[in-house]
Amino acid sequence: MSRSWTGCALAICAMFALAAPAQADINAFNAAVAKGDYKAAAAEAEVIWDAWNKADKETALVAREFGYAAYMAGRYDLARRFGQFLVEEGAALPAPDKEPAISKVLLRTAEFSLSAGDTEAAALREALLARSQETGVDMTSVVGWERLYRARWAKGAWGEAERDAALAAEFFERTPSLLVRQRNAEVVRGAAAFAAERKNDTTERNRAYFIMADTHDALSGDINRIEDQAVLKQLWPLKWTSEAWAYAMESYLGSSDRQVGSFISSELKPRRLVQPDYAQYPESEATRSLPVCDGEFQGRKVTYPSSKAFQGQVGSVIARMETDASGKVTDVEVLASVPGQVFAEGVVSVLKTWTYKPSKKSAGASCRLNYRNHLYKVRFYIS
Repeated sequence: MSRSWTGCALAICAMFALAAPAQADINAFNAAVAKGDYKAAAAEAEVIWDAWNKADKETALVAREFGYAAYMAGRYDLARRFGQFLVEEGAALPAPDKEPAISKVLLRTAEFSLSAGDTEAAALREALLARSQETGVDMTSVVGWERLYRARWAKGAWGEAERDAALAAEFFERTPSLLVRQRNAEVVRGAAAFAAERKNDTTERNRAYFIMADTHDALSGDINRIEDQAVLKQLWPLKWTSEAWAYAMESYLGSSDRQVGSFISSELKPRRLVQPDYAQYPESEATRSLPVCDGEFQGRKVTYPSSKAFQGQVGSVIARMETDASGKVTDVEVLASVPGQVFAEGVVSVLKTWTYKPSKKSAGASCRLNYRNHLYKVRFYIS
């Protein structure tokens, strides 16, 4: 009997000794998984399982794969059904479940997805930690970790979000194929650490800044060494987000009112963040032979809301501007805006009015004004 593996789940591609209709259902399940159509895969799984011979030696594997497909389809009730079967009956099957730790993660992830209370979170974390004591990586545990730390972040449980994101990143680091997920978790870890330290007014707020700066520099290193364009397309936004967070933290830690009557150390020495060796958007062959003229942008001044609704807000916006041969801004893209898009819209509306003007020393020089990668980076703390 042969088996093939997909990039997401352990697809059941083996030739099972089933009646023709059941075999057709297995083929339909595998085809749906291969296409990423988990809704269809879960529907097939539900039909197959009702007629499945539980004495089959592949029962545990089948139940786990069906449970994963159900989870990915958002059928958490069905995923729980498969997880509960494995936890309660897996050890007593004619061919016992060889991956009970993963089976428990499946059950706890489904339960947490149905009711994301603190009790369910603790149970999921316990199952994930037990799974992490074993070697290897499985996608059920990957999505379980992501579900947990993102839910803690969304709830504002900053300390738990930092801890769970750090543990998730450690698990993802086991295989290079999960690099993007690892870096995502590391960015959340740094942001959660900052939120926790800011809320608690402790002496360790500089720690979060350096966590985020380390994550940013690691991302720049990833971009320099990775050639896969699909991966790079996901790494660049994370690089900008981590940089924006680092700038926002620097703004907060350096603001004068944070140093009065506060436990925060005023000795933060911001790092020069490492930048990739090349720009995100390549220049055309026709323009790259000439350097960009020395100069500066002219236009309206960027301002920020002063209402009480924004008091105490800390953030950063990083935008990319593209200019034409006359220096006029023709396109603006928000690369990152933290903690949300609240200030980005105002920044974009102003940047669209700007024009890049060459300096006097550029007069008569062989240079150009059209450029795809002008960057505007701003950080702010509204007191």
